[in-house]
Amino acid sequence: MSANSTAKKIVSVLQQLPVDKVKHYASFKYAQIERFCNIGGIPIPKAVKEEQEIQEKKKQVLIKLDAAKLKRMIFSETEEKPDYQKNLFNEDILKQQYKSIKSIHENKWGNYYAISSKLHEPKGNPNYYSRLLGDINAGGQKKEGIFTAFKTIISGRY
Repeated sequence: MSANSTAKKIVSVLQQLPVDKVKHYASFKYAQIERFCNIGGIPIPKAVKEEQEIQEKKKQVLIKLDAAKLKRMIFSETEEKPDYQKNLFNEDILKQQYKSIKSIHENKWGNYYAISSKLHEPKGNPNYYSRLLGDINAGGQKKEGIFTAFKTIISGRY
């Protein structure tokens, strides 16, 4: 098995990973897909390119600096693509990374070290953890108003 076929396997497993529940400025899934596509010489999928465009638009809204001008000031005139040092990723290392990403995808260690219900719903404050998990499952998109926040703090029901 060559390094390119192992990189293709890694990309296929990465594409099966679920989307992050909470939106970040960068996505682990898409960053790794781009990385291993470049290592294996595979074309970058359309979904990854679309996500990169969305991230670039967010960055442009957040930062009001002229990136091209800053690049000219800091770096040379030629724009270079990131070098992932393909010679560092031999077949053995890619196989190890494939094995690791596969165990993450299959939730191997989460199933092996299962969390008991005592940790999910402690006797001291069970509402806190249910609210916390509810907020995470909502994707961080639902925001609490100021009055409900005060009510939560004053009543002591987290």
